[in-house]
Amino acid sequence: MKPSSFFKYFFDNPGQLWKNPRIRKGVYLFCFFTMVLLILFSNFSPQQVMLHTDEVAKRDIVSDINAVVVDEKQTAELKQQAVSRVQKAYQEDKYALTNARNDAKSFFINVNDILNNAPPDGQQRLKELLKGIFVTGSQFSNMNPSELSRYLLNANANDLQQMEQATNDMLAMAMDKPVTEEALDSVYEEIAQQSNQLGFAPQAQEIVKLLSINVLRPNMIYNQEATEKARKEAEDSVKPVQKNVKAGEIIVREGERVTAEQISVLEQLGIQRSKSYPFTLLGLVFFILLSFYLVVEYLKRYNADIYNNEKQMLLIGLIFIITILLTRFLTIIEIGNRPGVNAMTGYLAPVAAGAMLIAILLDDKLAYFLTMIMAIYVGMLTGGNQLSFAIVAFVSGTVGVYRVSRLSQTSDLAKSGLHLAVANIVSILTLFIITGNFSLNLALLSIIIGTISGLLSAILMIGAIPYLESAFSITSMIRLLELSNPNNDLLKRLLLEAPGTYHHSLMVGNLAEASAESVGANPLLVRAGAYYHDIGKIKRPEYFVENQRGNVDPHAKIAPALSALIITSHVKDGLELAREGHLPSLITDFITGHHGTSLAKYFYNKALEDDGEGQINENSFRYEGPKPQTKEVALVMLADSVEAAVRSMQDLNTEKIREMVRKIIKDKLDDGQLEECDLTFKDLDVISRTFCKVLEGVYHKRIEYPEVIVDELTKRREHYGNDDN
Repeated sequence: MKPSSFFKYFFDNPGQLWKNPRIRKGVYLFCFFTMVLLILFSNFSPQQVMLHTDEVAKRDIVSDINAVVVDEKQTAELKQQAVSRVQKAYQEDKYALTNARNDAKSFFINVNDILNNAPPDGQQRLKELLKGIFVTGSQFSNMNPSELSRYLLNANANDLQQMEQATNDMLAMAMDKPVTEEALDSVYEEIAQQSNQLGFAPQAQEIVKLLSINVLRPNMIYNQEATEKARKEAEDSVKPVQKNVKAGEIIVREGERVTAEQISVLEQLGIQRSKSYPFTLLGLVFFILLSFYLVVEYLKRYNADIYNNEKQMLLIGLIFIITILLTRFLTIIEIGNRPGVNAMTGYLAPVAAGAMLIAILLDDKLAYFLTMIMAIYVGMLTGGNQLSFAIVAFVSGTVGVYRVSRLSQTSDLAKSGLHLAVANIVSILTLFIITGNFSLNLALLSIIIGTISGLLSAILMIGAIPYLESAFSITSMIRLLELSNPNNDLLKRLLLEAPGTYHHSLMVGNLAEASAESVGANPLLVRAGAYYHDIGKIKRPEYFVENQRGNVDPHAKIAPALSALIITSHVKDGLELAREGHLPSLITDFITGHHGTSLAKYFYNKALEDDGEGQINENSFRYEGPKPQTKEVALVMLADSVEAAVRSMQDLNTEKIREMVRKIIKDKLDDGQLEECDLTFKDLDVISRTFCKVLEGVYHKRIEYPEVIVDELTKRREHYGNDDN
């Protein structure tokens, strides 16, 4: 499709495109991304300035936070001093003396060659040779090559040998100690002085001096790499000079000329807009994109059900936006002229409220992950360099998620506020101690702000839960706790009108809940579902054996087909009662699925016996289903069947219980009732063992005491009774 055709289709059929879930999800993500970007971007622009060195400040520029900044000027001076104290590194040249002597030897070999061959231009050649030793050290000579060439022309072999030996000795003396490039001039002077004491002819002393100076070389070679490394280590060893900046402190005064040091402080405080401002914004965009990518990938991998649920994705986005919006609001408000207090408002960020809402409404593991993302956003919203705010937000959110993930009663929600307050106070005080900013006033302020933050988060969370539950059709653990309360109207009706079913439901709940966590199911959901799975029996309680008294059986007077219809109808009746009682769909799934498509075997077999011709339709004796779609419903199905079967058995013992539990689970498996849920064979083994353990504890036999012991106990009771009288 051409781009023009695509856009034409888009504008002509917007409704069709909106029906595509991928397009809707993409639009949602884009909207959330834009809102997060705008909120975070607002922290980078309004309060920033762009000052230049030597510019006259038009207003006072004040720090709004307590911070530790680096004194760049003093730090640079200390580093320069450290570098200047580093000595240059040298490496010894072991062959320097040998090479110098070889050069001197070559000079005398050339002189001997000229003298021995006695060419007509001998003096001229000697003069040219001598010019070579005037290259270096000519300032130490008062003769010229012509004078020296005439001397050499008349010198004998002994003179030359003495000069060569003197040169070697001079080199050995000069190079007996370290000689660097920088020390050559002083060594030249030393050679010049020593050569004047040789006792040779002035020309011979001059030749030895000039030759020694020219062939001399450093025996210590400068090692630039080692020197640079030592300088770098010295520079790195200097710790930055830090100074405390208090909230409300004036960094630049109106009318002052701005210095480079002040600009450095402003940059560290996040007040000075750096030259790389466009790149900062680009980095912000990329960071938000990265965080969104991580969240989406996490959901795809670990919470695919949430990722594929548009309402729940919208809920995550809404909680995110509200959390960072509130954080932004709290960080810009000013409480009177109290800069010290205003600098700590970042600790009020309600990350814990958002994290607890996600844990309660969606998933606690997801909440831990999103707490980290929200805490990073808090750090960016509170100046970008305020790591302490992000740390406290993360600790608070983590503690909040931990507390609400272990709720056993609704009053625990209120207690979570106290836990958050303690976590906030401890973490804030710890950070002050670590940074060396601890004081009694800060300790008191930390206690106040930590307490306010914890209680505020708990209040926000408790207040938002019912609205979010209703708006997004979510059954939270709070709602499940409320439904599990025996004072619920439907449960009270069940207790009064079908007491046998009520106690059966409690037992089913205990059985199913005992094995829920070990197979990865939600124990709270299992318990609530078990309590309501049989509420349909309220309509006709007398037709169910657990509610029958005496030997009256109403099924004895009606046909098996009608009995089966009455029995299986408790599912539809339960669904009607659930709708009247506004039970959530999570609970109605237990009502419709706890029998699956099982066969009402007793009445089916009875119908076969009565018919005699085998013309009975099996489907008319089956429940309508559906089969369990989740582990939770499957657990209640198994617990329901097991509890009813074991309760009906006589002379119970451990082996009978285990045999019955295994048989029922096998029957459900063979009948295909568990094929649409994700229970594994390993899960079924765990469930079987847990059921047996619970049932053995409930139906254990009492110890039968010998008659002698019973008589003795009776006498003692009578004796104590007489004493009381």
